Amino acid sequence: MTRLLASPAYRLVLASFLWSFGGNLVYFFLNFHLEALGFGRQAIGLAQALLLFTGVVFALPLAYLIPRLGYLRSLHLAFLLAVGSGLLLGLGLLVFPSLAGYGLAGALLQGAAAPLMARLVPAERRVALFSLQAALTTASGFFSTLLAGLLSEWVGARWVLLFALPFFLLAVPLVLGLPEGEGQAPRFRGRFGVWLRLLLPQVVIGLGAGLVIPFLNLFLKEKFGLTYGATGFVFALSSLATGLAMLLQPLLVRRVGKLGAIVLVQALSLPFLALLAWAPWLPVVTLALLVRGALMNAAGPVYAALVMDYLEDGERPGFFLVESGIWSLLFALGSALSGVAQEALGLAAFHYLFAATLTLYALGIALWPWAFGRLRAAYGEGEGSS
Repeated sequence: MTRLLASPAYRLVLASFLWSFGGNLVYFFLNFHLEALGFGRQAIGLAQALLLFTGVVFALPLAYLIPRLGYLRSLHLAFLLAVGSGLLLGLGLLVFPSLAGYGLAGALLQGAAAPLMARLVPAERRVALFSLQAALTTASGFFSTLLAGLLSEWVGARWVLLFALPFFLLAVPLVLGLPEGEGQAPRFRGRFGVWLRLLLPQVVIGLGAGLVIPFLNLFLKEKFGLTYGATGFVFALSSLATGLAMLLQPLLVRRVGKLGAIVLVQALSLPFLALLAWAPWLPVVTLALLVRGALMNAAGPVYAALVMDYLEDGERPGFFLVESGIWSLLFALGSALSGVAQEALGLAAFHYLFAATLTLYALGIALWPWAFGRLRAAYGEGEGSS
């Protein structure tokens, strides 16, 4: 353990795990927390949209600020915002401003963490390290969602979010003393075509995800009459399955390449999304939830490593912020539309929402070969292909 903590890269991975433990607790239980505060379904949809829309508003300003502020100081600021906003949100005070502050913390983390991690290891180790980091942070959801379910029975849904704060605070010492890294402002001239191809498949998928993913806990709870604890257990298993799938991604990348791994796992997830939407039996729906989440989300760290092959060091923070901002904008739009549909149609709205999500997922997956096939030709046959 001492040797691991001596490595800057692994300290950052462990800090990400603790951050994600608290973040997953907030993410999973936010809907229930807002319900306990008396918010209606449409207001919850707008809250989800605001949480993500904050990242959109600040994407470009932070793209210029983070390289000048430094990756490490940006992480410190993110932790400070998360603790302050999380405290107010957990107490039910200034709920919408607190959600905006929490969203800003996430944007800072998004723009600083991946470029800093890329600097801490050589290029040939990025897939392995990104996969380990993503697996641990995702698997943290197994424990945090279990904890959320148990806490809801103990203290009530009204107070669960406050228990995320200690995990945010525990992450702070791990990033103290990491090597500082400063980048450059993003360079857009002559890079629009490259960025467009790197972004387009991902953001199309983001729009589809926004329609149903933020509401899956409410969907399962209403459709099958689950308790908070049972719902938390199902989502905990989903996080664990996703983390295990991410650990296997380096092996898949060695066989079919980064692009092939992304397309394969995401395409295989589509039938399970259909089962999740329309199967009438809880065991089948639970299995579909586990497999769909594992396959669809396992591509995330491979995507992060793949785009590094086509980005200059100085433009990486800007790219990840812009990618996160656009993805969040479409995800937020999907969440807001979904909230309106659910307010009007109730549980029946999910028939249409899942159908739209399946269509958008299929389109986004089909765009991967188009996007990266042209980039490979431009950058050379071997670059970015393994």
